[in-house]
Parts: sequence; C-alpha cells; structure tokens
Amino acid sequence: MSEIKIVSIDIDGTLLNDDRQTTPDVKSAIQAAMAQGVKIVITTGRPLPGVQDILDQLEIAGSEQFVITHNGGLMQTADGSRILFQAALRLSEYQQINDFMREQNTYIQAESQNAAYTTNHLVHRWASFENALVKLPLHVVDDINDLVEVEIIKGIANDESDALDHVQALIPTAITESVSVIRSTANNLEFINKKASKGNALAALAQSLNIDIENTMAIGDQENDFSMIEVAGLGVAMGNAIKKIKDIADVETVSNNESGVARALEKYVLK
Repeated sequence: MSEIKIVSIDIDGTLLNDDRQTTPDVKSAIQAAMAQGVKIVITTGRPLPGVQDILDQLEIAGSEQFVITHNGGLMQTADGSRILFQAALRLSEYQQINDFMREQNTYIQAESQNAAYTTNHLVHRWASFENALVKLPLHVVDDINDLVEVEIIKGIANDESDALDHVQALIPTAITESVSVIRSTANNLEFINKKASKGNALAALAQSLNIDIENTMAIGDQENDFSMIEVAGLGVAMGNAIKKIKDIADVETVSNNESGVARALEKYVLK
C-alpha cells in the first residue's frame, strides 16, 4: 500500500460520534498523524465558520493546513487566507432551483462563504438548526436579484426527510443537467456546481501539494462522501456508512461511536 500523505475526513457520522463529540482516541490519532507530517483535511458540507471549533480542538491551523468546505465548493487554508479550489453556482442556476423549490413549497437558502440568504420569509426549523450548527448568519431578501453581488457556493433545501425524498424525485432534468444534487443528511438537499465535489477538491489539493492521488486516504459515511471515497488512493467506509459508500470503499473501519477514524489511522497511516 502507498504511503498516506493526505487524509480527508468527513465530520458528521465520521469524525464525530452520535453525541457530536470527537473522542480522545480520534483526537490522539489525528495529532499523531500530523506529527508525522500527514495533512489531515476536514472535509464537509459546512462553511469554514461551522468548522472552526473542530479545527481549533484538533489543532489544525495556519496557512500550511487545509480544509474542504461546502461539499467541495471551496478548498482553502485552515486560516482562510488562501483559496486553492472554488466552484460556485451562477445566479441563473440558483434562480431556477429557487423557483422550483417555491413551487414545491420547500424552504431553500443560498450559501456564500460566510452567510446564508433566502427569499422565504418563514424559515424552516431544520434550516434554523443547520444555520446555528454551522454558525451562518441568515439574511432574508425580497428578491433573488438582491443576490447579484453574492458568490453562491451552494443551495441547500431543508425539510423533513420524507418531504425531501419526494421533492428530490421531482427535480426536473433542466436542473440536474446543470448542477449536482446531493444529500449530506436526511434533512438536507444540496445543489452545487458540477465541478464541486469532495473528490475534486481532494484531487486539487493533492495536485497543489505535488502528492500523487494514490498517497491519499478518504474516510466517510454518507452520499456526499462518495466522490472522495472513489478518488482517494484508499477509500475508507465507516462501520455506520450507508451501503452505497461501503460498496465503493476499499476497506471498512468500525463506527463513529467506536472511534472508527482512529482505528483507520492506526491501521493505514501511523508508523
């Protein structure tokens, strides 16, 4: 097996246990890997403000460490000083998505690097939960054209899981042909640039650091982790991962509640 030099790690259901905590074993293994010079890259659908507490806890900081946010829409240094990869939505693409969601009576918002925007005047409770979790201020606007100066990294719809299942099945091909549609949790339905994915961002980082993709590892559990599990030299499925992820992964570790990330690092990375 190739020496692992970059490890891309999803957050919810992977890095964190079901109590949304990083176990001491996971923190210890991550810091041991970093001490060997391995780049530990937190890779998430969240924006940078929603990751900062985790980065601080794991001591991932500065301009020589990296984080992938917005499900691969952005790849930047941990201190936010440099963007190495970015793929945003055009306003016309978001307009089409927003119109469709309004027809379906489903809440949706646009996200930039540091804020969220919606034309919905009634904010869904799952959106309120999500925005508080990822620390995004929400701006309610009257018209989509109010976003003409906003760089939209992704659109995200929030609702009950069965409602989003129904809406997802109705998304017209005019939308799915122009943007990627993914689920990161049961209560989120996300729309991103076709070039934006965790896998593409990981590949871009490896290229930027002159590291062969075979020397990378990715660990995840949900549909939005598929691209990085597929592209990495070693794709690792969590024990609690969905079947789609387990099917594409090279290996499987134990669950997030059993410090699966630590076990994977110990087995495949730590010398």
